[in-house]
Amino acid sequence: MFSEGNKKSSGKHMICDIKNIRNKNLIHDLKKMELLLETICKAYDFTVLNRAAHEFSPQGLSILYLLSESHISIHTFPERNYIALDIYTCREYTDNSVYLEIYAYLIDCFEADHGTPTIIDREF
Repeated sequence: MFSEGNKKSSGKHMICDIKNIRNKNLIHDLKKMELLLETICKAYDFTVLNRAAHEFSPQGLSILYLLSESHISIHTFPERNYIALDIYTCREYTDNSVYLEIYAYLIDCFEADHGTPTIIDREF
């Protein structure tokens, strides 16, 4: 928790709508998606407490990483060429650059259209 004036923050929450994915192999592969999330967790020193994943039939994945810093969730909708992803951390970052770096990395990995993620300051 950190403060700015009278506001007390519990961190930031990035919500991403990733669209027009050209890397079709990645969106269907649970192991590769988990590796992608592991890479993000290692790169940003997030502590993974637990993982849950489910493969839907005939397609689609949901993956949740419970972090000591909060969570990462990803839901794929291959039939719509779409991924819903969110990352919430209680880390104190001075700006949104870490979240924007992660977003740029995801866009590159998925070979998707660039959009604008929504980044929310979570406040008590």
